[in-house]
Order: sequence, then structure tokens, then C-alpha cells
Amino acid sequence: MLDLEKLKNPDNFYRCAPFWSWNDNLKEEELLRQITEMHQKGYGGFFMHSRVGLVTEYLSEEWLSLVKKCIEHAKKLNMLAWLYDEDKWPSGFAGGAVAFKNPSYRHKFLVLLKEDQVEHDDEVLSSFVHGGVKYIVAKRTMKLGDKWFNGSCYVDLLSKEVTQEFINLTHEKYKKYCQEYFGDAMPGIFTDEPTYLRVHYKDIPTLPWTEKLPERFLQKKGYDIKEHFEELFFNVGNYHKVRFDFFDVALEMFIENFTIPYAKWCEENGIMMTGHYMAEDTMRGQIEWIGAAMPHYEYMQLPGVDKLARHLEQVVTMKQVSSVCEQLGKKGVLCETFGTTGQHVSFLHRKWISDWQAVLGVTYINPHLSLYSMRGERKRDYPPNLFYQQPWWKDEKFFADYLARISYIAGLGKRDVDVLVVHPISSAWAEYSKFDDSVDKLDILLDKMVKELIANKIDFHFGDEIILSKYAQVDNGKIRVGNYSYKVVVLLPLTNLRKTTVQLLQDFINAGGKVVALKDFLFSRFELCMIDGSKCDIPLKEKFKNASDLNELVNILKEEVSNYIEVIDKKTGQNAKKIILQSRKLNDGSRIIFLANTDIQREAEITIKIPADNNVFAIDLVDFGVVKIPTLKMENGFAVIDATMYPASSLCLVVSDKELSQNTKNVISGVVFDNSFEYKTGSCEFDIELKNYNVLILDRIKYEVDRKVVFEDCYVSQVWHKHFYNLPEGTPFKATYYFEVEKVPSKLFVAIECAENLDRILVNGQSVKFERKSESFSPDQNFLDVNIGKIDITSFVKEGKNEIVLSGRKSNNITAPGCHERIKDPKNHRPTEVEAIYLVGSFSLICVDETRFIITEPKKPCHFDITKDGYPFYVGSVSLKSSFEITKESSKRVYIKLNSVSAAVAKVYVNGKKACTLFSQPFLADITDHVNDGKNDLEIVLTNTLFNLIEANHKADVFEELYRRPQSFIDFENFTSRYMILPFGLGSYSILTSEF
Repeated sequence: MLDLEKLKNPDNFYRCAPFWSWNDNLKEEELLRQITEMHQKGYGGFFMHSRVGLVTEYLSEEWLSLVKKCIEHAKKLNMLAWLYDEDKWPSGFAGGAVAFKNPSYRHKFLVLLKEDQVEHDDEVLSSFVHGGVKYIVAKRTMKLGDKWFNGSCYVDLLSKEVTQEFINLTHEKYKKYCQEYFGDAMPGIFTDEPTYLRVHYKDIPTLPWTEKLPERFLQKKGYDIKEHFEELFFNVGNYHKVRFDFFDVALEMFIENFTIPYAKWCEENGIMMTGHYMAEDTMRGQIEWIGAAMPHYEYMQLPGVDKLARHLEQVVTMKQVSSVCEQLGKKGVLCETFGTTGQHVSFLHRKWISDWQAVLGVTYINPHLSLYSMRGERKRDYPPNLFYQQPWWKDEKFFADYLARISYIAGLGKRDVDVLVVHPISSAWAEYSKFDDSVDKLDILLDKMVKELIANKIDFHFGDEIILSKYAQVDNGKIRVGNYSYKVVVLLPLTNLRKTTVQLLQDFINAGGKVVALKDFLFSRFELCMIDGSKCDIPLKEKFKNASDLNELVNILKEEVSNYIEVIDKKTGQNAKKIILQSRKLNDGSRIIFLANTDIQREAEITIKIPADNNVFAIDLVDFGVVKIPTLKMENGFAVIDATMYPASSLCLVVSDKELSQNTKNVISGVVFDNSFEYKTGSCEFDIELKNYNVLILDRIKYEVDRKVVFEDCYVSQVWHKHFYNLPEGTPFKATYYFEVEKVPSKLFVAIECAENLDRILVNGQSVKFERKSESFSPDQNFLDVNIGKIDITSFVKEGKNEIVLSGRKSNNITAPGCHERIKDPKNHRPTEVEAIYLVGSFSLICVDETRFIITEPKKPCHFDITKDGYPFYVGSVSLKSSFEITKESSKRVYIKLNSVSAAVAKVYVNGKKACTLFSQPFLADITDHVNDGKNDLEIVLTNTLFNLIEANHKADVFEELYRRPQSFIDFENFTSRYMILPFGLGSYSILTSEF
């Protein structure tokens, strides 16, 4: 049953819980302030996550005490404070302590070597000649001293003893400090990218290994794997069988020795195991890192995945995890998301990704990343930073409410699904080789089929063969797996099935079930010919219904699917492929249908046809309300709805026999039902007001060490990467920044990272000082971030050339992009940075040649794009004021439409009251209730992102890069001296009227 009150204000388990980056010298006052910030913005919790730059000692008494205080504060606010199980990632090494405990705990793997590649400490297991070349198979053990692992190394997660040591060093410590909150304010712990094979070389094949694997293999498979190493690596003999058996055993050992004891510990202690495994996206990735993804999810209380980068490609990933969770009745599906999308990620981009995730089953959004501190390397930690430092943060609450509502919708009732797709990972095991592309081709076939089904509105679950062997049975002519039953089974182009799966399909067909086999429509290479890796005749194939290509498969399945929903593109008369949907059945017979436009560039004019005899209404998930649809028609047992879905829009529909109070509404969440608008008035003239000071970034310096000039004129990115990070601690340095002034501002500040720890700050030869008055962030003392200090230098600046000189001693724990080392004495650590500094004040900028700017008196910039009119680095909000006159008609609604918007978000005020918040096309909203007959005052407040100030702005292809990472900031091959700047402004507005 749909509970509208719960949907309007979902509880905290559906609200965002970000990775909260613990990445500096942590202070209780600031930690608690930041928790309150999250609470006020609608977040339901947070994951306390050690990240690059951490100064406070990981798992120390101080760390554990702060964790407890944060859990206590979360409990007061009714939030969920989640633990995270590692110092950075991948999980398992306990910040380095596990490998230091015992040499046998270190990570091991097989290597295939030529004779000149053997290292002195490799343990040779076998050798053979292949193609006239002698190969050696050896066990290699990971060496201590890896910077990423804090001077230690990764560990052997195929060993139960290693997992137990990891739990003793991590989970048991948290239990000692925080057990009273387990299962309450502290609901669970996040494990991040554990793997059975960490090391991958470009030209040396590697495979997972542990000391007990040969014994386990012999016990389970009946032969000695050491005698069949050649088949593991080369296509000789019965190689399909050997590889299937090998990965079957390796996966089983990983699950039994890591996943099960981890999940069992969580269950016994009343908390949930959540997080995600490494490389879930492709079958090749799964084989090389974790064996297979889906079997692990069986044991996790809250399984999850990660969704990184600015694209929607990971359909297989999402369907793998949601299939298991829905079949086995898990608490939900977590997704670590938004990471690496860049500082310019906006409400629009996050909605685009989140709507797509919701359709595919995600119920718990774990945003990546909210930074405790942005100083130094921390600001480059796989951006964006989704926290208080962003200018749009003040508007986050309304969006957090929206994300909570789609998460709640995604978990209601049961998915309306009739199709089971057998996952082909066992075929990939049998085919896997570093030396050919068979698995890659299987991945392509899988990806294409999955996307085609989703695009054609044919929902499905994956059936993992291991899970099917435990939970599947034929029941009343259907295959039942846990909570779901399926009318039809689909086999992709594959080569292998497990014996248990073949028997299941035989029973299903005997009971009248239909199995549809898709032929290899791309490569004409793969067909079912093996059971458990052994080639054999499979008479059952004769009873399959064959589909020669994707079109035929789709047409067959349309006939089998109950309650098939059509979404037709009006321009083509064909299926609108970019619109995807999920339909869910509630226990009272109602259905919820959630549609998302996955195209972020173009709108789609569509007709939706839903089998329905009952009421159909929409729910506005942004402004919230039950909506009567103006274009709804009931025709021959179908509800027919015309609509235009604009880029990244979504639509929530409910089919129910219940009557609910409804208001007719024509525009919701980027969807317009009736586009019959009449233009009344508008303007492109505004009175513009800047809500924040302007900013000039100074990122070129003269850099000296021990009184010797190292770089005469150099960008700071080259300095910290090529020199500063490698300096011995305590080395004296000097950084000189230059800027030009045509007109001295009435107020000018310099903002400097870790300003209080410098030996001296000189402005034109005169000493200035930053005095920190609070350990917590304050706009009076800080610019953007708790560790960027602000100093008034108005009286020290002159017309002409100016210089700022920073002198200090290197004190920094960053060793490389994304890497840090532990601080021996955190309490007395006084960090220094060589980074860009910022001039902040009441000025505008004269652009000399796109690389050089001169400070001059402030002016009102052009509203079309203030970045081109003196404010290229401005972060914050601008107010655009205007007025319009209109004669109100009782039968017409009044709308405002914003044109040519370049901003993260726009708030519209009419006659002094907020009328709407807009962040996506068509930037259209009903403002009738705020409009007077006659003259009306209008204010539009635009807000941007941090992109123009602290992104990889000297990377020439920054706008094309989908995956932002620390290395993006040192991509000197694509370096440009120009600043890559996003526009910020508004073209005009229009006042429209409509019948609806």
C-alpha cells in the first residue's frame, strides 16, 4: 500500500548517506558541525571513511573516540552513522597491520613467466614448454613497502585466518568502543573493493592463489591443478574444464573465507555488511578480481555496487545486484555514486544518474564524496566534493528529499517481472584467457542484450547459476527463485551451463515453461556445448525457442510479459528507447511505474500506454503532491498519457482503485503533459547583483627551496607534483605569487591553505598573519573550507604589480596524487601546502589574454555570462531582478520559463516570495499562486559550482573527460595555460499561460 506521508518524508534508510571523507587532523567541534550540516540538508546518515590526507592516526584511541562521539551526535539527530572498514581501500589490510602481523598473511598470486622474468623470491611451482617457449608458473608474494598500503601490502583474502585477523584488528575495535549503538544509530559497516587478486601486470598473466587452494581443488575436483597449469593459461587439452573448475574453486574459497565470516560476524553483532566488491561491471573484471559478483551478494545484509563517472553504462552491474537483493528479500540495494563526475556535477547530473539507478533497483544512495577538508591533495580526491564548500549546498535539502523519494519508490512492493536471464559467468570462466578476447566478446553480447531489453521496457532478473542451484525450483509451471517467479527464461549466447541449471531448465520445460535462446548475433562464435566445462551433447537445446537476433528476442518476450507498458516516440511511432521504466506491484493491487529519460541532451515527445482499468495519477516527487494528469485518456483497457519528457526528467505514475485528492498539474520534474502555452511577456533586461565577493585564483609562482630558485615561473600543479611532495620534512621553501591591480578594491582578502602554519606571509614586503579563532569553519575566518584561512590585505595592496610571498617549512603527508603516509606525531603536526591562493573581494577582472587577469573596480556584469565580463572564477550566487505585467485570467495558469540557463540551480521569487526552484530543462514552473493582476516583481537567483575555481581547469579536454581522478590534475600532455571555464548566467525569461 502506498503511504503518501512516508513517501513525502521517507525515513533515514532511504535518505542519502555520503562517504564522509575523514582526511585531515580531525577536530570534534568541526566533525559535529559537519554532521549537523548534513542533517539540515536532508541527509539521513554518513559513512565515516578514511581518505587520502588523513592525519589523525587510523584506529587509534583518538580515532575511535571521535567515531563514538559522531555516532552519539547522529543518534541525537536520528541519523545513521555507518562505519567503514579500511584506511582508504581495498578492504582487508587494516591500514597495513594485517600483513605486518604474519608474513603468511601477505597477498599471493600465480604468475606465468618466461625464464628471464623470474624474481629471486618467486616460488616455482611448475614449468612447461608451449610453442617452443619455456614457461614457469610461480607463486609470487606481494612485497612490503607499498605506499598505498602504508608501507605494508595487500593480504590473502582466500585465507580465513587473514579475514579473522582483519576483523580482530578492525571490527572488534569498533565493537569495543561502540557496541551499544550497533543495530541502532550505527546500522552497519562498509567493505570496499575486497579482492582475491590485487596484482595485474601488463605483460605477465596473473591468477588468484593461496596455499590451501591445491588441496581444496583436489578435494572438490578430483585432480591436481598443478599438473594442469598449461591449460589454465593456454588453449590446449581440456582447457575449458580446467578453467571452469579453477575459478569455481577460487570463488568458493573467497566466499567461504572472506564473505561468509565477515557477514556472519555482522549478523552475530546485529549490524549489516554493506559495500561493494571490486570490478563488478564486466565478466572479465569479475574473473580477474573477485570470481563472480552475484554469489557474494547472497550473504551480505545490504549488498551494493559503485557507479562512478559521468555516464549510464553499468546496466549489467545494477541488474546483478538488484536481482539478488529482490530475489532473496534483502534490506535494499546500496550504490556508491557520483564519484569522478567532476566539480561541475549539478543537481541535473545527479538526478540523471539517480533516476536511472532507481529504475534499475537502487534504494540507498551513497554519494561520493563529502570532504572534511579540501586543502592540498584532498580537493583532487576523485571529485566532486558534495558538501558545504559547494555554493549550491544551501539548496541541497529539496534535492535530498527528491532522492529519498525515488529511493523509497524503488523499494516498494515487488518488481513486476516475468523474465529470468541466466547469467553467463560460468561460460566466461571456461573461456577466460589473457591471450584472447573471448570473454570480452561475451561481455559485449551481454551488455547489448541487457540494454536492449531495458530500452524495450522488458524487465528481468538475472539468475546466477550458483544461487539458482540453492534457491530455484519449478512451481506451477514457473521457475521460482526466492520471492519471485518467472514465466520465461532467456539464455544469452553462451557456451556452458552448470549441471544443476540444465536439470532446472529440463524440469521447467517439462512443466510447460518456455526457454528462449538468443543466438550469437554478432560474432557467430558462441553456442551452448558444455556442462560444467566439459564438452557434451545437450539434447535439451532442441526444446529451446531460438531468437536469431535482438529484435526477434524482444518480440518473443513482449508476448510473454504481463502488463507490458508501451512508451512510443511520437516523432517515429516506434519505441522511445531512451525512456526506461520500472513497474512495481503493491500488496493492495496498486502499481507504481517510475519512468526516466536517460538522454541528458534531448527531450522526447511520447505516448505512454499502460494496461489499466483503474485510476491513474502522477506523483510530483520534487515539490510533492498527487497530480491529476491533464492528458490522461482511458481507451480499451489502457491508460494513455501524452507527455514531453525533457532531458534527465522522470515521472512517477500510480495505478490504483483508490480515489485520492488530486490537483491538476501540467509540469512535474521536467515532464510537461500539455505543451499548449501562450506567450504573454518576458524580458532579457535585469538589474544584476552579486551575492558574494569576486575571486581571482593565483596559481603561478616563483618557487624556492633552501634559498635556491627551483622554478622561476611555474604552475603550482607542477610544483607540488614534481617537487614539493618529495621534499624532506622540515625543508624551508618560499612561494611568490604576483598579481596586477588597476584600481585598489574597497575590500580585498587573500585566502591561503594552512595559513596559520607558515613562518611568514608578506604582501608587498609587509608582514600579515592569519589567526585562527576556531577549530571549526566560520565564514568570518575561512574562505570555502575549514582549512583555507582568510586575511584582510586591503591596506597593503597598491596599483600596479603586487606580490605575496609565503615562507614556511615543508610539513605534509602527501606522497603522490591520491596517496599519503602516516604522521608519526599527529598532535604536533603543522601542515603546509604549496597550492593556488585566492584573492577575494569587491573587484572585477580585466582579461588580458585568457591566461592573465588584472584587478579593477567592480562593475555589473552582463547577465548572459558573467564569466566573460570580469568574473571568470566567481563562485556563489547572483540575483537578477526584473518586473512584468500580466492580466490574470481565471481559466488560465501562469508559468515562468527561464531561457539559456547556465547554472547549477535557479530560484525564482515573485513579489518577494519563493515560487520555485529549477535545475533542469525546460526550466518551466507554474507561478500562478504568486502572481498578482498587474505589475509583479521578479527575482531570479542563480548559483554555480566550484568548477571554475578548483577543478582541473588547465586540462584542455576537461569537458570531455568522463572520469575525473587525481591524475587529471597532472595531465601535462593535455595541459593548457588557458583557464577552462564554464559559463554562468541567464539569457531571458518568458511569462506564459496555459489551460492546465
